[in-house]
Amino acid sequence: MIEYTFEMPLHLLQVRLSNSVSLLDLVNFFAKVQKDPRYGPTLKSLFIIDPDAFLVNFVPAAISKLFQRMEDSIGPSWWAIVASDASQKSIFTSALHDFVFKRVKISLFDDEFPALQWLKSN
Repeated sequence: MIEYTFEMPLHLLQVRLSNSVSLLDLVNFFAKVQKDPRYGPTLKSLFIIDPDAFLVNFVPAAISKLFQRMEDSIGPSWWAIVASDASQKSIFTSALHDFVFKRVKISLFDDEFPALQWLKSN
């Protein structure tokens, strides 16, 4: 399941992944959120992956390709990904390792608080 809220005073999109989430769910989420009138291409994003979330078909190459496609459709932005589970973090670390982002700065965190602090400082 993917739930999201807009924190407009912080210029932030907050996204939570829980239960079972497929890569297709994530693709559909990005398509849906970009149609939301509150969405702006320069919003900062905080992605929180629940430790017990089951990520279906999340392979590094596919995630990297999705992020590349997303980068082409948004303005300069910052994304913080919170993944406290070691296997989840490993997937995203591998996905981000070989791709050089030009318009989006992405950082991985173990905890929500430092992720939010990083977003606020940028």
